Amino acid sequence: MSLLDDVSIVVTPNGYKAGELYAVIPSDGAADMDVTRATDATRVDANGLIEQVLANVPRIDYTGGGCPHILIEPQRTNTIAYSEDFSQSYWAKSGVTVSLETTIKSPNGGYNAYKISSGTSGNLNRIAGVTGQTKSIFVRTVSGTGTIGVLSYNGGSASTQNITEEWQRFDVLANSGDTDGTTFFAVDFRNSTLTEVLIFGAQVENGLNATSYIPTSGSTVTRNQDIFTRDGIGSLINSTEGVLFAEIAALSNDGTNRIIALSDGTGNNLVRFYFSTSSSRVVAQVKVGGSTQVTFDITGITVTDFNKVALKYKENDFSIWINGTERGTDVIGTTPTGMNKLAFDDGAGSSNFFGKVKQLQVYDTSLSDT
Repeated sequence: MSLLDDVSIVVTPNGYKAGELYAVIPSDGAADMDVTRATDATRVDANGLIEQVLANVPRIDYTGGGCPHILIEPQRTNTIAYSEDFSQSYWAKSGVTVSLETTIKSPNGGYNAYKISSGTSGNLNRIAGVTGQTKSIFVRTVSGTGTIGVLSYNGGSASTQNITEEWQRFDVLANSGDTDGTTFFAVDFRNSTLTEVLIFGAQVENGLNATSYIPTSGSTVTRNQDIFTRDGIGSLINSTEGVLFAEIAALSNDGTNRIIALSDGTGNNLVRFYFSTSSSRVVAQVKVGGSTQVTFDITGITVTDFNKVALKYKENDFSIWINGTERGTDVIGTTPTGMNKLAFDDGAGSSNFFGKVKQLQVYDTSLSDT
């Protein structure tokens, strides 16, 4: 017997259209995820290039290469008004020459990166960023390899980075404790082994991690959060027994709940697991009528890596599996009733999951350990 005989919902980085991510199973569209994001956004396509997608279009992202994932992010604003045009007076230039590069492609596939040239002491900067914000930028050499200061003043918390002929994105938290820690140094040639580099895509955003690139041209730009839900699928969810499984990674280990749940839409009857507010943890719960029946709290998880999490539920028979290993069992508890919703949130529309999803599966029977 195949697992396909027991699975009722399978969602992967697959087909989509505006407002919808198609489920692989069932094939009739009954479990297609509803997708909402009121603004355009970017993703990394199969060729490794940054691509802009329209509002409400789910993002199948290839960052890092290999198989893609579904990218789900919180709302962020790029507070750098000119993220690509470094010739603007908006950017302070101290001992550097700035010119448009017309022979080497930028990370979005265009010819719109800027070459920054200097002797040994110049820099290109902008007063931007405060504690609690993340600064990021793409950098590469024109040719060869070398070192240069990026995002922070010489000797600061980011400072010297190794630069190659491949585009790399560097990021660092703004730190008001550093001298000039809140200044955005696009590049700093002090103590550099290079005399010229290419730069692209400057970004400053509120949050403890860098998210997908938000292009700007003269003003700040906000990208709204991604929301994935599917209501009215009680026929595909067995409230009495089953397995909720996902292969997921968090965007960062930033101390926020990031939840995936089967529920009745109120949060009172649900099966869910999430990366916890406590770092390096996966927590799984089953609730009936608002009363918690089972809680698993698994520590030592690198949440920014992809983890395969399976939560099995059946009356007096609960277990959690992570990456193929059983990490917890409980033989006391009842199961919910009326579950009819699958969502990347707590089951009631809050504590949204933000991260990367390679696969999501729902089984309508409690699978054997094998």
